[in-house]
Amino acid sequence: MNLVGKCPPTPAKLDAAADRGFDSVELHLRPSDLGDVPATAATVEASPVSATSVHTLHARPDDPDPFRQSDALAQRLDAYLVVHSQYAQHTHTTQLDSYDFTAPCGYENNPGASQFSLANLLLDRGHDLVLDTAHLFMSEPAYLESLTTLLRDYGDQIQVVHFTDSTVLTDGLAFGDGDIPLERTAGVLDTHFDGAVVLEVMPDDQADARRRVLEWLG
Repeated sequence: MNLVGKCPPTPAKLDAAADRGFDSVELHLRPSDLGDVPATAATVEASPVSATSVHTLHARPDDPDPFRQSDALAQRLDAYLVVHSQYAQHTHTTQLDSYDFTAPCGYENNPGASQFSLANLLLDRGHDLVLDTAHLFMSEPAYLESLTTLLRDYGDQIQVVHFTDSTVLTDGLAFGDGDIPLERTAGVLDTHFDGAVVLEVMPDDQADARRRVLEWLG
């Protein structure tokens, strides 16, 4: 697996990601980053890290511009587009599809979306899934079994995984601050997944998360 950091596309944040040991990152976008897509792309291209993926803005699904601008940035950077918004559910997928994304893309699972829901609304309809481990942990009591099944049965439709710690109520926690069986999760990913694993914790916690995963995998 390829361990990936996460940061906004500013020179200082991109440099800091490289200092934490990452060769590539997922871009966490703010509205200002999409005001001049070519300039933002140039900033990333001039940095010491590459963009593996670009996360869409958390925009409302009936507002196409932020999604299309995020897609344009991903296309310029030859990066994968993570389609996700706190305002969108998987029932909005048809509407989001109408924006005709040009970059390769996948839809991130929301907290509360069960394995059945992901198969029914996304995977069995031919969409890629960006598999967020914390969101799956919040949704499935048999978390490790569901994680294994999704990676094993739909591996060709999962290019990016988000890895973080979580309780059943709060995600995005530093490794060790939640209840996810992190080492066993890393083992499942190592066995069944060979793509980008974004360490989706706060920037100051990413170096520790990277160190732990590398130790677990030997």
